[in-house]
Amino acid sequence: MNRRKAIGGIFAFTGIGLASFVGFKFYYEYSNTIRGQLQNYSTLIAELADVIIPSTDTPGAKEANVQAYIIGFMEFCSSNKEYTNFYNGLNDLQETCLHDYGTHFTTCTIEQKIAVVKNFDSNSDPNSLLSKIDKKLRGRSFFTILKSLTIEGYCRSEIGATQMLAYQPIPANYKAITKMEPNQKAWATS
Repeated sequence: MNRRKAIGGIFAFTGIGLASFVGFKFYYEYSNTIRGQLQNYSTLIAELADVIIPSTDTPGAKEANVQAYIIGFMEFCSSNKEYTNFYNGLNDLQETCLHDYGTHFTTCTIEQKIAVVKNFDSNSDPNSLLSKIDKKLRGRSFFTILKSLTIEGYCRSEIGATQMLAYQPIPANYKAITKMEPNQKAWATS
């Protein structure tokens, strides 16, 4: 038996085993995430969604009950990585408010809430190479998840579909090409 081949085989076997273990630990470290914790953050999520889509001439995200959509999606449809990112992001947001303003996010003034949300939004540049690599490895960031679910939940709610979007419960004829009028609402498709 050739010693060099035997030692090389042992090193290769050890390297493959170590790489497999590290890869498994890296990709599945969030597998023991305890779900069901976001219901405690319902008022916080409602306030965050209301800062993203506030009440104007149409009702805001809080009136559309978007927080229930966000919590339901995160609890039952998100990956463990994204759930952990979202949960940790909520805790980071609370810590930031306590550190900067000495109070929780829900009791901050509207100017303070907007400043905190802008700070979280400005920390992420989705087009940079590092953020794309980070997204592949760790999943979407907290604020990216929050923004997309707020918009999605608002557009799928009854208030968003009927009051913000143009909604026809019984559509008429199909028109392949239509012209949009100035200030015309987008069509509700869901």
